[in-house]
Amino acid sequence: MLAAICDREKSDHILVGAILEEKMKNRQEPLKMECFDLEEDLIEQYENGKRYDLVILDIHKTGITTARQIRTYDRKTAILFFASCADYALESYEVHAMDYLLKPIRKERLEDSIHYFLEQRYPRIKQSLLLINGSSGRRIAYNNIIYIESLRMKLRVVCRDGVEHTIRKKLDEVQNELPGNRFLRCNQSFIVNMDYIKEADTNFTMINGDKIPIKVRETKKIREQYFDYLRRNEEENSKYDKFNAWDDV
Repeated sequence: MLAAICDREKSDHILVGAILEEKMKNRQEPLKMECFDLEEDLIEQYENGKRYDLVILDIHKTGITTARQIRTYDRKTAILFFASCADYALESYEVHAMDYLLKPIRKERLEDSIHYFLEQRYPRIKQSLLLINGSSGRRIAYNNIIYIESLRMKLRVVCRDGVEHTIRKKLDEVQNELPGNRFLRCNQSFIVNMDYIKEADTNFTMINGDKIPIKVRETKKIREQYFDYLRRNEEENSKYDKFNAWDDV
């Protein structure tokens, strides 16, 4: 999981980091957390193509504006607000925040909120890929996988958090385990997560800048599969916006 916290109070950084580390360790899943003092620095990461699973944001005066900016880049990021007062609680619904916690932050309350997020976003079995290497095994959340590359008798799994995993397995076997509505086999050696395609041309450019070749003889078909996926997502987002239109009234 890739998480970000934007809060000027260092004690909040420490508290969030400790809780996330403990929960992800118990789930045997990787965690990378980035800390920001200024909202501008967080937004710059989004402008550069980075996407976070969870953003914890100190709301104060500009927090709602920052959250709206985040939503223009990513509708799926879970946003958790920290606030010194309840003044912005109603506005937090406009950006579909998952929770709104008043300071001083109670550890038990924060743990409950993060636990709910993890259970909703990352069900242990259904939303992760089991990687077994020798006598050890671990699960990698689908949402953390950018692409998988076949290298002879091994697979290279490239993740959003900057970690790479190498396992002895065939790409065909992994393809059968992954959800086909999200992962696309674009040639003999690569499977890509379509959520993390930044540009589609003769290659797929991923959010980390890597270029993944598309099978030449099936370029039109593969690109159309990707564009169909984008259209379906757009339709779902439109339905979501209409359902939540009352928030803007």
